[in-house]
Amino acid sequence: MIKRLLFYLLSELYGLITSCRNWLYDHKYFDSKHVDQPKTLVIGNLAVGGTGKSPFVAYLVQHWPFQERLGILSRGYGRKTKGFRLVESSSKASEVGDEPLAYKQLMPEITVAVCEKRVVGVEKLQKDIDTLFLDDAFQHRAIQGDVNLLCTTYDKPFFTDKLMPLGRLRESIAGVQRAQAIIVNRCPATLAEAKQTAFESFGLPVFYTRVAYGNPIGSDTSSIKKWHLVAGIADPMPFFKQAKSLGDIINQESYADHYAFQTADFQYWEYIAKQCQDDTGILTTHKDFMRFQEHLADYPHLAAHLYYLPMQMEFVSQEAEFWTWLKQSLKR
Repeated sequence: MIKRLLFYLLSELYGLITSCRNWLYDHKYFDSKHVDQPKTLVIGNLAVGGTGKSPFVAYLVQHWPFQERLGILSRGYGRKTKGFRLVESSSKASEVGDEPLAYKQLMPEITVAVCEKRVVGVEKLQKDIDTLFLDDAFQHRAIQGDVNLLCTTYDKPFFTDKLMPLGRLRESIAGVQRAQAIIVNRCPATLAEAKQTAFESFGLPVFYTRVAYGNPIGSDTSSIKKWHLVAGIADPMPFFKQAKSLGDIINQESYADHYAFQTADFQYWEYIAKQCQDDTGILTTHKDFMRFQEHLADYPHLAAHLYYLPMQMEFVSQEAEFWTWLKQSLKR
């Protein structure tokens, strides 16, 4: 009871602080910069992680309908470096963050950069990029995007959540007013009418997407019938659920989002890998694999038995309508 009361008071205080900050930006007491070049799309959320933002960014880049120079700018959460840095396919997750590295390895032809100060990052890329995707920048109000896309999930929508630490919200649901559209990720094939009504009650365009998983990627998956699962992401349950369709699950381990694996963790998974038979593998997410891979040279058994599960997003429907809307919003 005391703990819940303390969380409630902290949540109220946090809400007051974030509301004051937004008010100061809304009334021009804090500077918010807009640039004409490049065009900027902000992709973010109101909650802390687990809203399907990263697959949606990848979808936008991979399906971009214009012949333009594209770039992704991220904070690089979890990296040990500071300042502006271009991401290379050979970069380490500890240098640039797991999500930016995943973007670069998935789309090596795209410029990917990290910078905790988004205005600085935009200015660094200004001459070389026509359209820039600002990953997880919805609360970074020092930069004004041309279009703000707010991601949420079908099962855990932002309007049923509470402010931290009682819930997962970074700011109050009033923040939805800064968005030009809502992207509802991880939807089932059939949408409940009541759910759609709730999402569409904010008076914004709403588009619904779902996750499509690929086959595990690793040395040889043809003989794998049993899996050890490991995930350090905000919401590992969809990954764990999908993995059950791939074979028998021996055990599953979850860590905090963007968890920096320690030597003891690698030693543990190396031990598990040594026990693996030819029909047994260790399966992780693509983002977690980014953090594993820079250490695999020191753990040969883990390297031989580690796989990751690729995923991408697709629209439940309205894909053509989404692109028509986005072109109009960007005045293309």
